[in-house]
Amino acid sequence: MAGEAHTEQAAQMTGMPPMLAYTIRAPIQSGAGTALIRIGQGPSAQVLSPTGAKDLSYWIVILDANKPTTKVHEWVTQTNTAPPSDLDNYMSNPGYLFAVVTQVLGSGQVPQGPFYDYLVKHGAGRELQKLEQISPYTDVPYGLFGRVSYILTGQCGSGSNIAYERSSYTEPAVLLMSLMPQANGQPPYSICDSYTFVH
Repeated sequence: MAGEAHTEQAAQMTGMPPMLAYTIRAPIQSGAGTALIRIGQGPSAQVLSPTGAKDLSYWIVILDANKPTTKVHEWVTQTNTAPPSDLDNYMSNPGYLFAVVTQVLGSGQVPQGPFYDYLVKHGAGRELQKLEQISPYTDVPYGLFGRVSYILTGQCGSGSNIAYERSSYTEPAVLLMSLMPQANGQPPYSICDSYTFVH
């Protein structure tokens, strides 16, 4: 609690509203836990993970921007060629946040075709391209990198492609951001490329 008070006090001194830590992890090895999103800091932090989590999958989750610890909808899919058919119903709503988090993904399961195009449309870039380059779909020999991990998160809404991503082919991908409320300290929250920790 003292740490949270210190964070809020520092945020007020800089003129910024108090933010929530927003941490996402994509495991790369079996038995190393599930994909997760951790919102907040200290004992009040809440952890979200996929319902029906399984290896070799993508967890696509929609969060309520007014209460980001609330999962509005989620999909756990092993399909790497097309997004879920009803995903656009949520991605077009600016009242939501989204995250795409892999769980122990094989390098041969990186996004292809319409799914790749969909992720790029919603902000994917260099980090996803890096995984595509080392996948067996290119000239890299199959098996050189057996597992990969990838995270993409952003604000939903038509025309919005403000998103953040992280990838790895050697360790779990971890993305460290913050959720920032409006200037008055009230929701809705937006994703902020900053940390809540201050010293």
